Amino acid sequence: MKIYLALPILLLLGLSYTGVAQNDFPIEVEYEVNKVYPPLSIGKAGLQEVQTLLDLNKHYKAAWIREYLSVEVVTIQGGKIRKALGENERFNAAQKELMANADVHEDIVVNVQYIPENTLKHNDPKDLSFAVSINPEKEAAFPGGEAALLSYLKSNAIDKIPEGTFKGYALTAIQFTVDEEGRIIDAQTFWPSENEKIDKLLLETICNMPNWEPAQYANGRKVRQDLALTVGNMENCAVNMINIGKGPASN
Repeated sequence: MKIYLALPILLLLGLSYTGVAQNDFPIEVEYEVNKVYPPLSIGKAGLQEVQTLLDLNKHYKAAWIREYLSVEVVTIQGGKIRKALGENERFNAAQKELMANADVHEDIVVNVQYIPENTLKHNDPKDLSFAVSINPEKEAAFPGGEAALLSYLKSNAIDKIPEGTFKGYALTAIQFTVDEEGRIIDAQTFWPSENEKIDKLLLETICNMPNWEPAQYANGRKVRQDLALTVGNMENCAVNMINIGKGPASN
């Protein structure tokens, strides 16, 4: 029961290489590999601390609610659908137990029925739903770790980028997925640069990577993971559109 309310979906490996041009003036080409996160996700440890709707969904707008009619939590346990009802924004014991024992590779779904906070004469009930993914404890890892990934990207792509290609806020981003077998699939240019040849080089470099160690839950179940290679200025507004997070992707 995988449910995504939006498509964006990364783990950050903060990589930065400073090279030397032929004129001996140093240039810096910033490049990073990041995990692309689902719209809403949480770690298993963090799930144990969840008490309210806002704890589970940081974007939840409690100010929109005048009165709660019901709050339903839906999970999958052992392949079977489980549900528990609550009365307000605070999860009760049954709901928290469902979430704590949910199958880690399945989404937790919350359905809220409420009376909205507004000035309308006829204030009809409204429905709000969202789904939260559980992050795997072990992230996808490049064979050999961070140093090997850095070396691969540098020799196969970064060193071949002409000096001055990425000026100002210039950025390109390549998204890809590491599947359950560690293979690279669904690689595509998410944010193109002004140089089509550079984007093609980066895309081919990603597609030709060796198999990774796939992401894995503590119970041993392997899961696919979305990542992105960004090259250029990380202050570019496109970075916010990718939904990437910071943290070692190769460890």
